[in-house]
Amino acid sequence: MKYFVAYILLIAILTYGQVMETDFPLFLNISLIVLIFLISFLEEYSIANKNFESDFRIRSQRKKIGGFLLVIATFWTTLIFLNENYKNLIFIVLILWSDPITKFSMYFVYKIKKPYTLFIKDNELILNNRWTQKRNLNELTQIQFDRFSKNLELNFKSKSAVTIKTVEYNVEDIEKLLEIMIEKSENYVFIPQNYESKIKNSC
Repeated sequence: MKYFVAYILLIAILTYGQVMETDFPLFLNISLIVLIFLISFLEEYSIANKNFESDFRIRSQRKKIGGFLLVIATFWTTLIFLNENYKNLIFIVLILWSDPITKFSMYFVYKIKKPYTLFIKDNELILNNRWTQKRNLNELTQIQFDRFSKNLELNFKSKSAVTIKTVEYNVEDIEKLLEIMIEKSENYVFIPQNYESKIKNSC
């Protein structure tokens, strides 16, 4: 949370200086950009180092790079460079690319480090993301699999659904996870048929 607040604050300061054409010294602008990139990376790295007491846990084998952020950054960068005053907004462009570049860097960190990012303690599922998500597996009502995104969506009685990016984990680990979740659920829950076929195809 502290990284996120600092990240937003720095972006707000730099954006204000660029949009309002405040005469910030070049050194200050560069320092703000460096700090934004550094904090963005440190936030992601701190997530990779976080651990929870658990009975079962899974390592991430890789970090999925979201295409949405890349598309947004490319779109706005194009618009800015089409502007006659694009030179005055060059630091805004760098802000737009801070998150995609961080995610790209973390792809290699995760590939080497393979941190634990999914945990089960008693009946609680813990997903270690930017915002830690916790769900009571007794309340699990449905498991869905999106063949396009390769994500598992878990639905619960009293809380919002959570998503597990299966491409980040070994198939064997996901199989074991599904087995545990179905066992702990107090509802009739089963492995999605389209995911079952995926398991068979991977064998």
